[in-house]
Amino acid sequence: MSRGMALVILLSLTVGDVFAQETQYISDMVLVPVRSGAGSQFRIVNRGLPSGTALLVYAQSDDGEWTEVETRGGTRGWIPTQYLQEEPPAGLLINDMRLELEQVRGERDRVVSQLNQSSSEVNEADETIVSLTTRLESTEAELTEVKRVSAAALDLDLMNQQLVAELESERSDADLLRLENVRLRERIANNQIMDGALAVLLGVILAVVAPRLWPKKKRQDGWS
Repeated sequence: MSRGMALVILLSLTVGDVFAQETQYISDMVLVPVRSGAGSQFRIVNRGLPSGTALLVYAQSDDGEWTEVETRGGTRGWIPTQYLQEEPPAGLLINDMRLELEQVRGERDRVVSQLNQSSSEVNEADETIVSLTTRLESTEAELTEVKRVSAAALDLDLMNQQLVAELESERSDADLLRLENVRLRERIANNQIMDGALAVLLGVILAVVAPRLWPKKKRQDGWS
């Protein structure tokens, strides 16, 4: 290796030590080989980095045509500066945008699914509310009917108690009437017996007394 080339390499390494590290990208639609030094005469350490490859920049050659970089896999070398750009290439951005779009679509689908599920749950909740309201109204109607029947039952029970009391009173009166009737029959029977006895006695008296009340007529003799 000539002294001039060695000086160039030395200067390049010196510049690389003070060059601010930053990330740059391989430009669109190229496949860039990585060389061991800042020149096309150096050996290739990587046959080609595809477009969109992110590289960590370490240094630039004095003429700025070559840049020392390192891949995420640890491969370190030099590539032409013209194939580097600070912003991700359009192809990479498109891929990123596609991925982001897919994520957004997935999120949208998830949200739509949740909304549909929420709508379904809301509909089910509405149906449940309607069903519960109907059952509540039915229960209230049944309760009102039970109260009405209970009130009527209470009135009926009170009336029944009154009727039972009246019936017991009537039964007592009937028993008294039966007793009076029996006594009356016994009295009538006794009176009839007395009347019969008196009639017999009166007949006896008349049979004894009556002949004495009328004088006997003298019998006329037929021979007069």
